[in-house]
Amino acid sequence: MSKTAIIMDSTGYLSLDIINAYNIRIVTLSVNIGGETFPEIALTNAEFFEKLERINGTSTTSQPSVGAFAETYKEVLDQGFEEIVSLHLSEKISGTYASATMAKEMLGNPNIHVFDSGSSALGLGLLAWAAADWAKEGLSAQEIITKLKFLKADCDLFFIVDTLEYLHRGGRIGGASALFGTLLQIKPILYFNEEGIIDVFDKVRSKNRALQRVYKELDQALASGKPHRIAVMHVRALQEAKEIAEELKQKYPGQDIRIFEAGPVIATHVGPGALGLAYHPWPY
Repeated sequence: MSKTAIIMDSTGYLSLDIINAYNIRIVTLSVNIGGETFPEIALTNAEFFEKLERINGTSTTSQPSVGAFAETYKEVLDQGFEEIVSLHLSEKISGTYASATMAKEMLGNPNIHVFDSGSSALGLGLLAWAAADWAKEGLSAQEIITKLKFLKADCDLFFIVDTLEYLHRGGRIGGASALFGTLLQIKPILYFNEEGIIDVFDKVRSKNRALQRVYKELDQALASGKPHRIAVMHVRALQEAKEIAEELKQKYPGQDIRIFEAGPVIATHVGPGALGLAYHPWPY
């Protein structure tokens, strides 16, 4: 058994086959709908949007408690793991990283390592997957953290939303707020900047042009000749995600290309119809 446990929060959105294969532990965020609170992992997107439609309202999200992290850390260590690498969405858009750090300090265990992905969704998920691979190879937590710092810089995430309304309402868009209420025909391409804040990467006139612009960035990354892990991400847009994945598989045979669905927490902030692409070199 690996001596290093990998933990991530629920916004990493890796598929269950990967989570189970690597025994990745999940600490869940919550969504608040009409006065009720649900663990994110307890709702599918269909259930989430059905509840929203029923109350004809909006949802909010909340970070895991310090206690939830502490309990998970203790459980993992009690199972015989010697070290923990705990990866989370950008501390600039959520208090999740802070909760994890407080739990580590509360337990006073130097073998717990908390890592800020500077991203979310599959930007986080791909890093957690890589960490799990390295843990399986027998790397120590400190070795994994060191490699993650380099991989983080080589991991890109771009996403396209149908509307900025959800991000604006949740106060999560940073510099992208300048686009709100202007030029309704624009399809902004968003990303996490170096500070871990959601910002505008580019502005185009249609979803198709936005996708082509993102493909151009992927082309440049793959020009290195290195194999990549490529994640196609969607929120209630499975057919479009399948079409994107098929197009990429034909264009880049041999690359590891998979589809992932972002859950209710991210759906709260980007809305239905959002599409994304995350990728990094692998093996690394």
